[in-house]
Amino acid sequence: NKEILQHCAQTTQTVDQDGDSKLLIVGTHRDLEKQCIGETRDDKNEQLLELLTPSLKNHLMYFTADGRQLIFPLNTKDPKEEDRKLTTELCQTMWSIKESLVPQKIPLRWLVFHQEIQALSKKKNVVVLSLQDCSHVA
Repeated sequence: NKEILQHCAQTTQTVDQDGDSKLLIVGTHRDLEKQCIGETRDDKNEQLLELLTPSLKNHLMYFTADGRQLIFPLNTKDPKEEDRKLTTELCQTMWSIKESLVPQKIPLRWLVFHQEIQALSKKKNVVVLSLQDCSHVA
């Protein structure tokens, strides 16, 4: 999963022309954390923070005010009141960020390319496609 997070962080950084990330939220299944043997949420937070570029760190939503906990723990199998409250807060924050963004026009062929890439990724059951796969779709 470290490779996926690193890829997402790099992609988020390169997609935005201003060098600022618009939205990055990392969550974990609090109800499944006990299945991670030998690695705590603190360990994962530390690893994640090491992956992020300095400019990206300034544009993140942190779970704690001190900026040390980036991962939002949620129990999705049996949500309690705290899980519902956190989910509501995250949704409200995402909506306010979405509302503040200026719509961007993109060529229609980019949208088709994006849809084809998503379909191929789903078909291959992978998160990251090779450059060869992307070139084939293009």
